[in-house]
Amino acid sequence: MGDSANIIVGTAGKAYAAPVGSTFPLGPEIAWGSDFTDMGFITPDGLEEALAEERTQLDAWGEDAPVVDLAKKRTQTFKLVFRETTAQLLALYYQVQMASMTSTAAVTTPTPAKQFVSFGSGSTQDTVEIALGLDVIYGGKRHRIMIARAGVSDRGALKHSADDSSNYELTFTALAAPGGAQSVQHFITEVTLPTP
Repeated sequence: MGDSANIIVGTAGKAYAAPVGSTFPLGPEIAWGSDFTDMGFITPDGLEEALAEERTQLDAWGEDAPVVDLAKKRTQTFKLVFRETTAQLLALYYQVQMASMTSTAAVTTPTPAKQFVSFGSGSTQDTVEIALGLDVIYGGKRHRIMIARAGVSDRGALKHSADDSSNYELTFTALAAPGGAQSVQHFITEVTLPTP
């Protein structure tokens, strides 16, 4: 018989970014370290996680089914749509290191002018990678996903209109972790393993 307590409904969530190589929390209820910064509001669409696999099948003479089925590559992606415009999201969307951005301070005299950030884009050599932390929260339960090294592999069109905020749709791909560590780790509260 099913148990409705096992149904996950992601009613809220957060995304955090840190430099690659940062240390992740050791449990789903432990606070994120000081390296991790909150990436801001996410649209109600929430998180879309996908796992794609490329496989190779080996046949044998006289056999009508493959004798070996090997996974060649697994690609994990995480899609989020962010509402806020921040330096970090601009860096990820346009693939520009924040160190390559310039901030011009506001002035009040002689002619008032607002602060602004400026940067150029277009170089494929300037890639931005982060450690990505994700929390999906549902009725007091938590699914924490930690991606040791992630890059933006796809971007939605950036729309500027009076109908909605200028949102940043980013799809992150999990990359090989530094030092051979696990590229993606999951913590999910209140899921028990069967007794052997």
